[in-house]
Amino acid sequence: MAEPALLDFTSEINSPFLSVQSRVAQGGIVVSRCRMPGNPGTRIATAQLTLLVQESASVDLTCRLPGGSGEERHRVSAGQFHVSPAHRAAEVSWTAEKQELIIALEDSWIERIVGEAFGGRVPEIRNRAAIRDPSIEALAACLRHEMTGPGRCSRLCLDYVSASLAFRLFEVYGENGRPQLPFKGGLSGYQRKRILEFIDAHLKENISLAALAAEAGLSPHHFGKAFKASFGIPPCQYVTRRRVRRAKELLLSDHHSITDIAHTLGFCSHSHLTETFRKVTGVTPSEFRKKGR
Repeated sequence: MAEPALLDFTSEINSPFLSVQSRVAQGGIVVSRCRMPGNPGTRIATAQLTLLVQESASVDLTCRLPGGSGEERHRVSAGQFHVSPAHRAAEVSWTAEKQELIIALEDSWIERIVGEAFGGRVPEIRNRAAIRDPSIEALAACLRHEMTGPGRCSRLCLDYVSASLAFRLFEVYGENGRPQLPFKGGLSGYQRKRILEFIDAHLKENISLAALAAEAGLSPHHFGKAFKASFGIPPCQYVTRRRVRRAKELLLSDHHSITDIAHTLGFCSHSHLTETFRKVTGVTPSEFRKKGR
């Protein structure tokens, strides 16, 4: 039997099976938006545990999955996803070109993040096709928004959303594993103070979830839950709001241009700050500055 085509998402080189439109890779996580032409039938494997989330109109999919009972046929619509564990080839075909959001997780990242949540043992996960899961669909939508916006996908967003997505995936679809009891309660007063001081001191930087968790003395998995329990929102949203709050302060001074403020606070550009500012406050930075005078 011929060797399967291997898709390695750590590589930036396109393959006959996909063309990458945008891509972000950090710390063992790779998120890509790709076009995949119609495929009459090929054995394909991925080099990483990969979720392929359909973004485009419905296509017909036929597949034979390793360990499966035979041929499967699916009408796959936007939001449904496939799970491809690393190096497990499946025979697949689909009828037309499709757009995919692809989330690839390296083994070292899975061992560190998922293993911690499951008491040091990563559950087994098998190939699956055409799954509909509203929780994973919502998390994928967050990554899609970050990938299509005017700025870069922040490391904190990528870390937090990917960890939440992986935990959901292994908790619901994993086999021979059980998550540890959920972390109860939020951050202590001392931890909250330490975290807020750290965030305010590093607003310009691409803060990671691991850095915040280390300040609190918690694992990334437990920190994300404790932070949301304390503040009511994920850490990535909180950091965005702190940046917007600081932008308001700087906008009330005539000494800073909006572009300078954007760069001072870690935004990629004037337009990135403008879109984020409008989303949080309902007005643009220019409108806010005029009203404040």
